Amino acid sequence: MINVKYLVIGNGMAGLSAIKEIRKNDKEGTITVVTNEPYHTYFRVKLTELICEDYEEKDLLLNSPEWYEENNIDVRLRKIVEKIDYENRVALLDNGEEIKYKKLLLATGSRPFIPPITGNFKKGFFALRNLKDLSFIQDYLEDRRKVAVIGGGLLGLEAAWSLKELGKEVSIIEFAPHLLSRQLDEEFSIKLEEKLKKEGFNIYLDTAAEEVLGDDNRTDGLRLSTGETLETDAVLISSGVRPDLDLVIDSVVENERGIKVNNKLETNIDEVYAAGDVAQIGETVLGLWTAANEQGKIAGANMSGGNEEYDIPKLFASLNIGDIKLFSAGQISDVDKVYEYENDKTHNKIFVKNGKIVGSILFGDTKEMGKYRRAVFGKESIADFIKENNLKELG
Repeated sequence: MINVKYLVIGNGMAGLSAIKEIRKNDKEGTITVVTNEPYHTYFRVKLTELICEDYEEKDLLLNSPEWYEENNIDVRLRKIVEKIDYENRVALLDNGEEIKYKKLLLATGSRPFIPPITGNFKKGFFALRNLKDLSFIQDYLEDRRKVAVIGGGLLGLEAAWSLKELGKEVSIIEFAPHLLSRQLDEEFSIKLEEKLKKEGFNIYLDTAAEEVLGDDNRTDGLRLSTGETLETDAVLISSGVRPDLDLVIDSVVENERGIKVNNKLETNIDEVYAAGDVAQIGETVLGLWTAANEQGKIAGANMSGGNEEYDIPKLFASLNIGDIKLFSAGQISDVDKVYEYENDKTHNKIFVKNGKIVGSILFGDTKEMGKYRRAVFGKESIADFIKENNLKELG
């Protein structure tokens, strides 16, 4: 058995930002990171755009292997924590090794959500979550022509665009009646759909995939809930993620949709913290790269003597694929009035309640999204905003 001061399980963005903060505050404390990945922390959010690109794995690493050595951080790659004895503060690894810790960070991340689609075990059915997935997908698609993407959210659309850039014929299947229905109103959703169709995408809305067709060794189609059969050589699922709770299910660590933490990222167990995709603050599980980075910093600071608090960020969304650019923030329904501005470069909407800006959508030129984001989150007066920005055409 080895003894360490800090044990971090998971080497995603939350784990990395935590160990950086710990080492900044504690130069001597022993740190061990355990991950089932074969790589040090890499830029996971680039995976979708890399579908159509050549890359070298080392170029995606956020820090070189030498950085960990220089900072005296012990990283156990390709290792799985099978069980944690929270009472005695001992983690058991799949190779039989035991690690006794003083402080523990659970940063186990998330897994792709796979809907109950018949035949989803067939070759050619994929989820993209790590570098191994990316390599396998690229190899499989090399001599195949048609791909179906299940999920018309931001990541699904980004993946669909990369597949198109790879030269594939791409179909997008979305359960909701409109694309990006949480970020766009109906008018902008239809506008986005029309632009994507002009780019050559086949789009199926208000429908679900029910069965992957083909024999066990080859996907050759997809049966939809409408009864329609779609010819495809591969299926890429992009239906969101779910926190990886394997190490806390049926344990003393409180969990619901994620591991429950307070605003200091502490669990109900003394000296056990959680951060990133696996953490649930109140009723919220964010599952965002930026949130994981910030949560890791807060958790690492508090593990090493700090007293920091995490504030749930105000969320916004942006999409930038080809010449399609859009930005959305705040509330776009249940409002008193919608102000609209359109020219040859952009189409903007401002959503107002009680005279205050509560939401905004930019479609086209999004260079001013910072200004609109501040107006939304600051609940700026619409009258002041129009005056300050000389928006005479807005109305």
